[in-house]
Amino acid sequence: MLMDEQRLIVRILEGHESDYGYFLERYGGEVFAIVSRLVPNREDAEELTQDAFVRAYSRLDSFIGRSSFSTWICRIAYTVAVSWLRKKRIKYLSIDDHPHASDAEVDEVLDDESRLEDLRRAISLLRPDEQMLLELFYFESRPLADIAYILDVEPGTIATRLHRIRRKLYSLMKHGKANK
Repeated sequence: MLMDEQRLIVRILEGHESDYGYFLERYGGEVFAIVSRLVPNREDAEELTQDAFVRAYSRLDSFIGRSSFSTWICRIAYTVAVSWLRKKRIKYLSIDDHPHASDAEVDEVLDDESRLEDLRRAISLLRPDEQMLLELFYFESRPLADIAYILDVEPGTIATRLHRIRRKLYSLMKHGKANK
């Protein structure tokens, strides 16, 4: 964490609440991006982004710097969005076992650029936590420790989860569930 951010947190906790605006400005886009990937409705995503910042502010005294402030606020945003999804009882496609494909077959299907739109549709059928894992790992290139912290999982499970998600995507694409 930036040393200036640590000083800002101390100042905020000492009563200079207006300094919290720095965090809103610096991380607002990042937090909104996390939430909007999980919650498709823009108005809901904006409200949940605000909720995440309010929750972070109310718990600022519990921030101990174990991670960067960015990772900490993203974890809060992820938790807020997933809780909202649970309350809405949104159903997602679940495919639990994919024993018939080798890793080479999975790679062949997922790496075929002509099937990029099918891949996008298949990703949209995944659970929000699976979508977020793909986003954080492949598109944001976040360190595994940060991903594990944001998603509140053990760092050693990330590779296994990615492997299972790739198999799930393969199955969706191979069996036509992601086709037009």
